[in-house]
Amino acid sequence: MLKMFKHFWITLFLGIITVSGLRGQDLPVHEQYMFDYMLVNPSFAGLSEVTSVKMIHREQWIGVDNAPNTSFLLFKHRLKGRSGGIGGYIFSDHNGPNSKYGAQFTWSFQALLKSTRYDRAILSFGMSFRGLVHVLDETGFDKDIYDPIVTYSRLSTFVPNANAGVILSYNQSFIGASFDNLIPWTDRMYEITAEPINHVLMNVHTGHIIQLKRKMQLRPSAMVKTNFNGLSQLDVNVKLHIMGGKEINSIYLRFPNEVWFGASYRQTLDWKHSSALSFSPAVGFSVKAFTFMYLYDLGLTSLQLYHSGTHQICVGIKLFPDQYVNWGKNKTPIFTEDF
Repeated sequence: MLKMFKHFWITLFLGIITVSGLRGQDLPVHEQYMFDYMLVNPSFAGLSEVTSVKMIHREQWIGVDNAPNTSFLLFKHRLKGRSGGIGGYIFSDHNGPNSKYGAQFTWSFQALLKSTRYDRAILSFGMSFRGLVHVLDETGFDKDIYDPIVTYSRLSTFVPNANAGVILSYNQSFIGASFDNLIPWTDRMYEITAEPINHVLMNVHTGHIIQLKRKMQLRPSAMVKTNFNGLSQLDVNVKLHIMGGKEINSIYLRFPNEVWFGASYRQTLDWKHSSALSFSPAVGFSVKAFTFMYLYDLGLTSLQLYHSGTHQICVGIKLFPDQYVNWGKNKTPIFTEDF
């Protein structure tokens, strides 16, 4: 099993090299995944030890009028049978005259590949379905400037879509991939010849928990995003977790309280061009069932000259904690919450 997992790491490295040469058009912003990986891969539903509910809000480009802002209300839950999970979120996204409202429902299934006293390997599959309402409010547009495609009214369309993912978790490491825009659908608000069908988007991600001391962990992770048409992005993340409180009985060190400090660096891997996008320091803490996280996104492009950065916060609660999963002959702890 360990040899197979090493092969996955080699595959990821080759994938990072390969996707940098692909061409593309658009790539969604998924910075919120720093607070919950289920936002980019549905397979994370059911991998956590608890039922969790989170509220996430991102206020972008402070100081710019009508700047984008995005809000999520997210939940995930491991099913009673302990072989799968469900999750989902509702969200709203505002960007000037454009607003998007939607919901996503996620289902996942976990298969135990190995379970011994000190080792466990879990393969997780996930699928999500999403519905999105796009609203374009043109009522405030300047009517003194003629534009034949402007109706000066309030337009709306419904856009369905789906995504799927897979994760291999071995002890305190994981590697996974997810695919978005699986339904070939174009937003009917626009001229289809000018706005072609959305490209399939792929995210490849990996991470590992390094035990530094009894109550201290380093958690590096990385993700590559691409639309297979030249628009690609690399994210490198790291978090230092310091735990406290009475130890939870488990083969892995677990504590009810923790504080963490982290940072994320992003850059493009576009065709014949690569440049820095942002550097984002972050901090978070958990006290028993309650969680708070904050991220400040400092842009590294020329746009940063016109705003004061981006703020992102998350508050959450963990319900029905369960330290073990009774798979195989041993009580095997499942993957840690909020990697």
